[in-house]
Amino acid sequence: MSDRTGVVYDLGYQPYEGQRLGRAGAIRAMIKDGLRRTFGIRRKARKKVYPWGLVSLAFLPAAVFVGLSFAISSFAPDADSPFGGHPEYIGLIGTVIILFVASAAPNLLISDREDGVLSVYSSRPLTAWDYIWGRAGALAGVAAAFFILPNLIMYIGFAALEDRGFASALFNNLDDWVKILATMLAYVVGYGAPALLISTYARRVGPAAGTYLAVIFISPAFAEMFRNLNFTGSRYGTLISLLQHPEVVRNWVFDRSQSGIPMISVGFEPWLSAVIIGLIGVATVYLMARRYRREL
Repeated sequence: MSDRTGVVYDLGYQPYEGQRLGRAGAIRAMIKDGLRRTFGIRRKARKKVYPWGLVSLAFLPAAVFVGLSFAISSFAPDADSPFGGHPEYIGLIGTVIILFVASAAPNLLISDREDGVLSVYSSRPLTAWDYIWGRAGALAGVAAAFFILPNLIMYIGFAALEDRGFASALFNNLDDWVKILATMLAYVVGYGAPALLISTYARRVGPAAGTYLAVIFISPAFAEMFRNLNFTGSRYGTLISLLQHPEVVRNWVFDRSQSGIPMISVGFEPWLSAVIIGLIGVATVYLMARRYRREL
């Protein structure tokens, strides 16, 4: 027989005494995790190159445009900025948002399913709706920051170049921000919702990103094809151009030319693009809730 004896230590039961944050705290934690994941924070260096490269692409041109406009105004005070204003810059930001959500949305949703994170979330006081708002909120928040902050740099920078004074220019041009925010909503929902929808059902990150980019960039070609067809109802095919709906809203809000856009050339009104973007957003939220209700 063995002479070994066991010893039992009574360490005592220590209940959790920290703050209980509930569902709201869980959603905030999910949003923070989503922000870290989209920017590659606490991940390998190669995971940071793509998102931070997009940050540079969004912000640096705004600073350069303001700086060059200041240099030009020093010897030609009456000259307009050769780089355009907010509508032109929004076109650049739109491309950045497409490239961003193409990577971020699959990484937010598909990685959770691949890594088995959903089972962890299901053990928390979270519902399917909480998960959707947490993940979609992180994506929309970053996309909105891509949109707002560079335009804020341009707004302040160009106001400083106004002859009527900095403060006067800031307050007299506040109506520009109504237009910028309305356009931002169209771009964030118009480009973000399809990325979330594809990522909801796709099984791998790479194919999901590729599918999204193909749908976005190829859809205008199909819209152009439908514009040139002459059968009854072909004009409705021009509405499939997901790339151009936010652009139509931008041109509508800023009162810019809509020339060359198939859906406008066949007689549709610009407000229809805003309606389509809204319907896509609502359909995406509904289908996401239906998909994740089974797992959370």
